[in-house]
Amino acid sequence: MKVVAAIVFAVLVGILIPVSAQEAATLYSPLQYNHDHSRAYFDFHTGEVAKRGAAWDLAYGLLRAGGDDDWFQSGNAVDSRTVIKDLGKLKWTDIFAVPIIEPLPKLKPGERRTITIDVSGADGADGANGAPGAAGAPGRRGDESNPRGEMQGPPPRDPFPESNVPLRGPNRDGKPKIDPIFVKAIVGHLYAIHVVNDTSDFYALFRVDALTRGDNCTISWRLVPAPTPNTARKEN
Repeated sequence: MKVVAAIVFAVLVGILIPVSAQEAATLYSPLQYNHDHSRAYFDFHTGEVAKRGAAWDLAYGLLRAGGDDDWFQSGNAVDSRTVIKDLGKLKWTDIFAVPIIEPLPKLKPGERRTITIDVSGADGADGANGAPGAAGAPGRRGDESNPRGEMQGPPPRDPFPESNVPLRGPNRDGKPKIDPIFVKAIVGHLYAIHVVNDTSDFYALFRVDALTRGDNCTISWRLVPAPTPNTARKEN
């Protein structure tokens, strides 16, 4: 209780202090364990790995994108507006500010949230120029009143002006474009999560203490007071 009280006081007066971690939990990827989801979800309210079908705030190993299986995902319930922010490589003993994280927009009645995942590769080099075309066969132009085929009147309008012809498609840099509900799991990184749904609105911190790529992830965590404009800068 003394640690929690100290953290609350520090946030209120704008002092940045190290934050103590709670006990750890290990999450296992369903992609590695024959779609076994029993150990993939975490509930920050209970501080326990959530059973499949129960409420959860954080999941690990549900996505395979860009040849990588190590992704966190925020809650996918219809009312979930939760967002996770990677704060970078930090230890619990470091001094840092918890950012203000805007939740996802609230859905309108009947509306569904669209998830975007784009792992398209990078654009290749431009191709070589084509070979010159062959000369056309001689033929008759014009009519009997114009046996030489001389052009009469203004030149015909070009149906495909250069300004209307796209020279190439959209640029792709090869970097996966992943929806904000997913965040890369990186060992040694600390994350802030703003859990928002119809019944909850709170902040938590968690850190990746150990990671076996594509298999399991061990996190330590702690609930923290919501930051204020005086204690943190706004993050989108």
